[in-house]
Amino acid sequence: MITINGLTFTPLTAQPFGYEGEARTGLTARTFRCAGLLTPSQWATLVGIYNTWRDLRITDADTLSSGTVGSTVALTTGSINGLTVTALACWFTEAPTGEQAGCYVSTSCTLVDAAQALAVLLRQEEKARQGNEARLPNLGTVTLGSAVITLTKPMETRRDGPTVSLSPGGTSIISGALVAHKARQIEGYISSGTFADLLAWYDTTISSSPAAGTWFPISEPTATAEIIITGGAKATRHSVSLTALQII
Repeated sequence: MITINGLTFTPLTAQPFGYEGEARTGLTARTFRCAGLLTPSQWATLVGIYNTWRDLRITDADTLSSGTVGSTVALTTGSINGLTVTALACWFTEAPTGEQAGCYVSTSCTLVDAAQALAVLLRQEEKARQGNEARLPNLGTVTLGSAVITLTKPMETRRDGPTVSLSPGGTSIISGALVAHKARQIEGYISSGTFADLLAWYDTTISSSPAAGTWFPISEPTATAEIIITGGAKATRHSVSLTALQII
């Protein structure tokens, strides 16, 4: 037998246990095909269970954004070919369908283990991000205090070099010292430490006059935040930007 929110399917007309997803990567979730003969009143009860769940589910927060299963129905089975589940939180993946079979309604619907389905969605999201990052060039990292920044753009550049203009006679006039500051335009995301660690490095560094050869920030660190999936859980990642000069 199979029971959904207190409604029992019996007798069953199909073996209920199965899986959906991509088995080769392990990205699968348990599914349960609930097929059997119901009385008209039982059919109406099942439709009511689905409608109640549907009305709640459609208002749930986005599953990936929330990282939670949201609204579910409870599935319990007897021992079916040695397999059983008890009060398992599930989503419908196929709405109930029914055909009249004499005085019964031949009914079918499919449920999925909500926790496993969520784990699959989160892992797919994580693998997609990892795949995109793997196609980016490895530009290395830079450590600023306790914060390690994984670079997303080359950082080495130059600033404050000489300028060139034209004289009234049409020849070039070079203005300024014939040297430039070595500069780092740092753009990337914090892969170790926190944005607070980066701000602490900034505050400490600008609190005293820098020595020649040291790197001195000339812009305040700025950050944007995004939610990423790592290890199957949501995490906040800060992308940061700042500019530093090597003191001459």
